[in-house]
Amino acid sequence: MTRLRQAGFRWEADPDFAPHLGEALAGLARVVKESPAKQVSLHRAACGEFYVKRYRHTVEFWRPLKFLFKPSQARREWRLARRLAARGVPVVRHVALGERWTWRGLEESVLITEAFPGRPLDEAEGVDPAALLRFVGLLHDRGVLQRDLHPGNILRHETADEWRLVDLHGIELRKTISPKERASNLAFLHIHYPLPGPPEALAAGERLRRAYLARRSRRCLKHNREFAPERRGRLLWQTRLPWLNERVLGILEDPDGFLASGARLLKAGRSATVGLADGLVLKRYNFRKLFNPLKDLLRGSKARRAFHKAYHLELAGVPTARPIAAADDRRFGFPVRSYLLMEEIPGARSLDAWGGDPRHAAREAARLIARLHDEGFSHRDLKETNLVFDREGRLFLIDLEGLTFLGRVPPKRAAQDLRRLARAAAGIPACAPAIRRLFIRTYCRKRGLRPRALRGG
Repeated sequence: MTRLRQAGFRWEADPDFAPHLGEALAGLARVVKESPAKQVSLHRAACGEFYVKRYRHTVEFWRPLKFLFKPSQARREWRLARRLAARGVPVVRHVALGERWTWRGLEESVLITEAFPGRPLDEAEGVDPAALLRFVGLLHDRGVLQRDLHPGNILRHETADEWRLVDLHGIELRKTISPKERASNLAFLHIHYPLPGPPEALAAGERLRRAYLARRSRRCLKHNREFAPERRGRLLWQTRLPWLNERVLGILEDPDGFLASGARLLKAGRSATVGLADGLVLKRYNFRKLFNPLKDLLRGSKARRAFHKAYHLELAGVPTARPIAAADDRRFGFPVRSYLLMEEIPGARSLDAWGGDPRHAAREAARLIARLHDEGFSHRDLKETNLVFDREGRLFLIDLEGLTFLGRVPPKRAAQDLRRLARAAAGIPACAPAIRRLFIRTYCRKRGLRPRALRGG
């Protein structure tokens, strides 16, 4: 290993790469991903292509000091790559580690890896599941447990049929990996990439997938590549970055003005005001009860909870209006009103007002609610006005205030949801007994249930 100083950094580099360090860093760069704390860029130079991962530790004032007592993530990965190579585990080649120290501590660390000419598993073509299982088996046989085993962490060179691990965060090295840990690891991979396996393994994968999506959904409330806080006027919005444009920013600047003059009002009630314009829907949750601001301070405002629930549904593949931004209007620190901005569902018509084929409506409603329950959600206020068709005849779930994520919806709770919908839809002329039977048959078939399971609930 070669040690050197360059551009204010202390470097550790492979001897054959050290002479090319400056050339690689100065090469033509393209940012691949970026957040306030991390940037990954691809550098092209005469000496080759390299990924440069920069960790910016100054995003938090005291963060640089903690690396006086523990290694940075870049250094941990640098050391781990060498230990994996010693075990004969195929990983992308790590060629250099750089650290910039000041009186504040470690302000920045940089990790450089070779750009392996492979594609992530979920983008690769012609993947042989047996070859993938052999690769994962090789990892396990050599004592490697990748807790974050998803397709983006596995690269495959399609012509050479060569496999490599990338992004070593989440790896544990063991003497042996137990059969239970092997099965659990494969079940986690099955979340993202379907693999053949026994029914019990697939069921375990489904449980892991639901728990994983619940954890991942919370990223919508943080600052990362897709979501970020945005202050506009007196409101601090949690926004979805890819959907920010001049029109959206104008609404965030003056949401009350949008509802007062710029939008067509869909609802102007005591509890909420809803306006629509230019493909965007803004919902303002109004002040209703004296103690609601105190409760919302502890549990989150209605808009913030709806923003989170909508994104969770989106990850789970349950159709709903896409959330774009949410904000709280605070007085003395208490949220007294809140706002939720969403994409419009084009040509939205509620289930009771839709004029299409009743049999199509029954099947679509059964499939959506079956998916909702399979994904671990229950809705205590399931009614015909919360199910809307777009102009293409696709069904969406809206008004998520009664939505709860349980992880697993027992038959009794599912039956309660369905009875609530049946009572609400009883007044729809098209909801004849034959249509209701079609709904139940479709729902049970989608969930692999017998109707008696619901009657028992």
